[in-house]
Amino acid sequence: MAITFPRELPEGFKFVTADFALNDQVKASPSGARLINYTQVADPAWLATLVTKGLRHSQFAELEAWWLSLRDKNRVMFRHPHVCYPKNHGQNQAPADDAGAIVSVTGGNVLNVGSVDAGLSLVVGDRLGLENGLRRHIGRITEVTGSGTSRTITIEPPPFAAVSAAGTVVRFARPGLVMRPVPNSWSVQQSGGRYTASFQLVEGQ
Repeated sequence: MAITFPRELPEGFKFVTADFALNDQVKASPSGARLINYTQVADPAWLATLVTKGLRHSQFAELEAWWLSLRDKNRVMFRHPHVCYPKNHGQNQAPADDAGAIVSVTGGNVLNVGSVDAGLSLVVGDRLGLENGLRRHIGRITEVTGSGTSRTITIEPPPFAAVSAAGTVVRFARPGLVMRPVPNSWSVQQSGGRYTASFQLVEGQ
């Protein structure tokens, strides 16, 4: 069967490290009189750093084959392996499984979201995903209000135009992000017949 991209992380692997951090490239430069200018020098991008638990040789071979299939910068559909649901839905997951839809966006990053489950409970610090075809965005919630089937949600970083249009799907459970392998980030250590692999992925549509 032909491989389709973007590929999901291979199933059945556990990670001791699954860092997911925003690389926000802002340059600060003093301009005199104790003033500082801030300049966004590149688009902010999420960076995932993953380290596996000890793998048997057969498991390692499977993971390495997956990594090798990503040569030529083929894409990954990354879903965080540890943080899958909003904070308040670790047990009662059903309300978060229902997706919402953007009604409008104001101020660049304030999402007016409709069609959500009335039982959805979001808090500052949760992440959500925006989906328009294969264009994806993940944002960290910095403010949320509303009840019933609508919410007003402020996120960082602000979404780009392709995923901020009315009708864009808003995903609260296991949001996916299109990422690409970071060159030369694949590393393997062997000890006691077990293999530990580490690698990085960077947001790239």
